[in-house]
Amino acid sequence: MGVFYFAVGAHCPQHALAVPSQPDASLEKKAKAFYTFQQLGAERRVRGGMKRVSFSRWGCLCVLLVLLGCMIAPAGAEDVSVQHPMLDHAFSLLEEGNPFLARYNRLTGGQIEARLPLGVPYLWGGRAESHVFAKEPDYVVQAAWQSSPAYYRAGVKYLYGFDCTGFVAWAWQKAYGSELSPMDRMLAESECHVLDHRNVSIPPLEELHRLLRPGDVLIMEHPGKHIAIYIGTLRMYGYTEADLPALAGHLDDPLVIHSTVNAQISDRFAELIANGLPKYRVAQVTDGGVCVSMVCEEEAVMPDTVFQQNQITRYAELPDGTWLTALMWEHVTRFCWYRSPEL
Repeated sequence: MGVFYFAVGAHCPQHALAVPSQPDASLEKKAKAFYTFQQLGAERRVRGGMKRVSFSRWGCLCVLLVLLGCMIAPAGAEDVSVQHPMLDHAFSLLEEGNPFLARYNRLTGGQIEARLPLGVPYLWGGRAESHVFAKEPDYVVQAAWQSSPAYYRAGVKYLYGFDCTGFVAWAWQKAYGSELSPMDRMLAESECHVLDHRNVSIPPLEELHRLLRPGDVLIMEHPGKHIAIYIGTLRMYGYTEADLPALAGHLDDPLVIHSTVNAQISDRFAELIANGLPKYRVAQVTDGGVCVSMVCEEEAVMPDTVFQQNQITRYAELPDGTWLTALMWEHVTRFCWYRSPEL
């Protein structure tokens, strides 16, 4: 192996060495002495050459193997030990005492707090940040301006909240300072895809955590469209088989945070409407809100099911009583896991 010598100051004028204008006899003596010292060292290196060269080659090989490992390591496989701006904002829209918010803070050392005591409700077409937080920490009552296929009716009053797009767009704008692209465009921007429906080989759900990073965005078409934010896995948040025996085989399946149907959240807001401020009593109950769900390929993964507001919620109960709902992967025709180009 060659030995590389770097000339200090060669490219740093502020550190360049001063060169005397006249020859200095003492410098000449020092140079001869240094040359003699180098010769002696060279002779010793030749005598012990095999051992030295062998060590150098093995050292080089080890360095190359480490670098190669870094190059071929999966682009995801990140845990939640470090705060992520998307997750900071997304988790702030969960309800007070939510276990994922508490565990996120404990894992990252963060101090994220719920902005609204019961979290943010779902509202079909809800996109306006100014409406969601206009009366913070109270809620705004407003008539829906359009009807949804299953539940919401134009002209009927509801508690104002985000729909799935409004929620992710809000978190994205807060995290990156830019507008979220329309879902169709995100589905088409393959250069930003970690994985999509066009891939020939798609890993099973329990292996996706090796590719994904917390903060990646899921867009899916089934045949409507839905959007959510990847936050990690149950195992990353410290859950074990003993904590969740019904989900023991799914601790590595993807978790997302999104605004969606959730009967437990619906019941929570129904109680607020019945017993809260008088202005709430004119509102119809929401059918969900911001929550954490597990991506599931089979209905049988979740042990419990409830039918409410003309829709089904499949869920498993966490140790504190919070529902972990299912985001079903059935009938998905197009999808992508999308990573911000700013990362």
